[in-house]
Amino acid sequence: MLVLNIVLYALLGTSLAFAIIELGLSAFITVAYSGMQEIQTWSAYSGYSYTQVNVKPPAILVFLVFSSVWTILVAVGALVLPWYYSRKDFVTAKLNTILAAIFVAIYFVTMVFWLACFADLASLLGGGTSINPYYNAVLAFGVLLWLLFVALVIFTILAMCGVLVSDWAGYQSLKENGGGVHQTNASPAREVRMTEQPIA
Repeated sequence: MLVLNIVLYALLGTSLAFAIIELGLSAFITVAYSGMQEIQTWSAYSGYSYTQVNVKPPAILVFLVFSSVWTILVAVGALVLPWYYSRKDFVTAKLNTILAAIFVAIYFVTMVFWLACFADLASLLGGGTSINPYYNAVLAFGVLLWLLFVALVIFTILAMCGVLVSDWAGYQSLKENGGGVHQTNASPAREVRMTEQPIA
């Protein structure tokens, strides 16, 4: 029970820290890439001149900022909700089922977001690394966040199935009695044939 709680704290805390770092990096690249920029143009009549051009960042950079903010909200919510309900002793079977379904769905959606982010950014960079270290850092943290949410999906499903035991709301087993088996205290009766004779 304690091991799964520590693993969940570690995964969600690391996801929160990495998402904050990813937000800073992707926002910096997005701001640096966008805005008014001077571009040197050449004309046969006037020679070289500078023109102001409004440059928009690629859509993947904006999506990286969105995914970072989304991940921060998901990680904070996933850390606070189970803790709150467990402290109030308000965990019912229905609440546990609803939270478990919500956690699996949100972790899966976040995992897909990060898969799309790092795959599209890697495609934008031509399948390799960039000479700009900021792009490489954004790509690396995107891969790490994707792996963290893959692990969160797996651990949440294992907790729901009763393989791992936790007392957190949303991570408790959905099976009856924790194991899904109705256990009785009575020992099974021994069959005795009617034709058996006691040995004298």
